[in-house]
Amino acid sequence: MMRYAPKYIFTLLMAFVSMFPLSAQFSMRNGGSQTGSSSSFSGGGNVMPSGPGRSSGATQVGSLPSSSANASDKEVALRIRSWAIDDVLGMKQQADLDTMSLNFQNMAVPERNDVVVASYLANIGSPFQSMIYKDRQPEESFIFMQPYDHWKTSNSEMRYINTTRPYTNGTYLTTVGNDRSQEENFKFFFTANFNKRLNIGADYEVINSRGYYTNLASRDKIAHFFTNYLGERYQAHGRYSIHRFENYENGGITNDDYITNPLEMSGGYREYESLNIPVNLSNTFNLIKYNDLFFNHKYHIGFHRKDTTGQDTLEVFVPVSSIIHTFQWDNGSKLYDSKTANLSYYDNVAHINRNYTADSVALMTLRNTVGLSLNEGFHPWMKFGLVAYAEHEYRRYGGISDRPLPPDSELDPFRQAHEHHENLLWLGGRLLSTQDSILQFNADARLCMLGERLGNFDVTGDLQSHFRLWKQLVGISAEGFVRNETPDYFYRRFYSNHYAWNQDLKNIYRVRAQGSLSFPSWNTLLTAGVENISHYVYFDQKAQARQHDGQIQVLYAQWQQRLAYRLLHFGFNVVGQWSSHQEVLPLPNLAAYANLYLRTRLSKVMLTHIGVDCRYFSSYYIPAYNPALGQYHLQSEKKVGDYPYINVYANMHLKRARFFIMYTHGSRLFVDPNYFTTLHYPQNPSQIKAGLSWNFYD
Repeated sequence: MMRYAPKYIFTLLMAFVSMFPLSAQFSMRNGGSQTGSSSSFSGGGNVMPSGPGRSSGATQVGSLPSSSANASDKEVALRIRSWAIDDVLGMKQQADLDTMSLNFQNMAVPERNDVVVASYLANIGSPFQSMIYKDRQPEESFIFMQPYDHWKTSNSEMRYINTTRPYTNGTYLTTVGNDRSQEENFKFFFTANFNKRLNIGADYEVINSRGYYTNLASRDKIAHFFTNYLGERYQAHGRYSIHRFENYENGGITNDDYITNPLEMSGGYREYESLNIPVNLSNTFNLIKYNDLFFNHKYHIGFHRKDTTGQDTLEVFVPVSSIIHTFQWDNGSKLYDSKTANLSYYDNVAHINRNYTADSVALMTLRNTVGLSLNEGFHPWMKFGLVAYAEHEYRRYGGISDRPLPPDSELDPFRQAHEHHENLLWLGGRLLSTQDSILQFNADARLCMLGERLGNFDVTGDLQSHFRLWKQLVGISAEGFVRNETPDYFYRRFYSNHYAWNQDLKNIYRVRAQGSLSFPSWNTLLTAGVENISHYVYFDQKAQARQHDGQIQVLYAQWQQRLAYRLLHFGFNVVGQWSSHQEVLPLPNLAAYANLYLRTRLSKVMLTHIGVDCRYFSSYYIPAYNPALGQYHLQSEKKVGDYPYINVYANMHLKRARFFIMYTHGSRLFVDPNYFTTLHYPQNPSQIKAGLSWNFYD
């Protein structure tokens, strides 16, 4: 009975916390569980590579510790295989298992473990944009989902599992001692195999931020149901995802001096409590819903041959060619609801109603892709794989019609719908090599042959290799793309209560080249790149969609490093970047994350990290946020930055459990207050946060 005691303790804990709105997600980028994505030493930024010679098409096998030191020899050992697939052809990609406890506390801050610095609205779960240009995710087909992309898991980031025993993880993160402004994040993940070929799983997450500033709160709910079948000839992967993002808007504080000069604003008596600072909006919220269904399956055509490389002679199936089909359905919608029109905040503009606002937009996308592949390695001379594919894509855009209603009409003008339809046909091909020990590469090209986006194309590629320099192993990688794309429909046509435009835009042309060097023995990763953008589309100072008539160059370099001396460890992630047109594409020239900590084992069993970390970005014209659009846009009112955001933490790992306690924003106690990550949206005051993550293997 004692062996199962932790499970019953955790069950009671989960029953208690389930009274609150809490959450769960299992993704490569966000990694909330011990089998989440492998994170870099510093948090924030790209993962430090495991070494040269990685195969992007291979699965990763992880062996996690047994649930009990006295487990019976007959008990099935835990073995979890984890991988991801690309969302076009279902090709397997490496997805390392993460059993590390380092930086678990970062899951309680908005940047989590994959972003150095970012713009957001103080709360976890709020609209989010990385300040590091190269780390910004590819634009969503539904552009109003883009600010929430950080909190969702795309098809290409989803992990698929094959496990010998059922695996469950529960994670709970919360603030301590402040019920009025509490932030909570609850995650639950479960997966199990019916047999050695068929796996099913589900995860659920709720993020609830009540907010430290009046009328500013977030409530997000995310769920995934996923499965995979790995037969000899037939393989399939599927998932269904539900996303609901609720963001209560306050339009920012009315005067930044409440933060930067608090004693002056209070008459010299005391500082304002954050909840007492006046804000611009009330009774206003955004609701974004996004559901998607993904199913990829393929049938292998091949032959059996004998494998004599081991002690026994085995007959193995060799796939020569594969027939591939992928189905994707995405359905997104956005509602902006305000009980008052807030005309002074929106420059006295009201196209539909001057008393209230109920704007809505939507996009439904349907894709069917069929492909035929000639597989790599079925013969010694077949050193690479070839794939040809065709994709039909249907898009249905929905919004408010700008057609005036008759004077005697009883129809609500906010419900007068307008639709736009697109039917597109794409042809594509892929060349890849994932099994070579020296060089692996992947190149993909596709071209739109029919439809409104005729002539659009996307060419992407990457490669990895390694060599020895002064007896040290060095990994080298490169990636890049060339894209010609029509700006999204909502950049060209949009109508709402406060914003409207109808314009013709030129195609956006983007070229990026990036290279990396890794030195595993030195724990060093260096990255540099350049991107050229022609006819960049953005939201200007008045939050209107605009296009830059010319070219923009972005240069960037990144240095990730880990150092250690006995118990003392230090890691940093430094990014330098330059934009040729800061007035159109503003970026901080310098951004950094640093982590200094002691690493030890208490009583020889509990791995412990006690440390302090800091995030920083140089001063620049940080983006402003527009609640009606739910988008970040340009501003020239004020530069923000040059403020260190410091946390102090203790992070522990004991057998199945990880837990931490952290004091956030400690720099507020001794640094001049200028803590904004978005114009007029200050960061939260100092808080105490704690978290627990527990794994079950039965």
